[in-house]
Amino acid sequence: MTAVLVALHLVACQPDLLICQDLSASKEQWHDMGDCEAARETEMQQAKALLPEDAVVMSRCRYRIGRDRRSLQIF
Repeated sequence: MTAVLVALHLVACQPDLLICQDLSASKEQWHDMGDCEAARETEMQQAKALLPEDAVVMSRCRYRIGRDRRSLQIF
């Protein structure tokens, strides 16, 4: 079984970007950065649907394990 290497991090902010809140992305995780990037827009749209209209949603796909095979801080 291949290890999970990529996770999606979502953040919702007020329009002035001064106050932000971490959002849980779906429990899905990916083995490949390209697969995460492909799912990213859908996850952002789902988050925006639940938030006020003026909220700013940002996301980033991130590796969970560094090239040196040590675990990175997730976010």
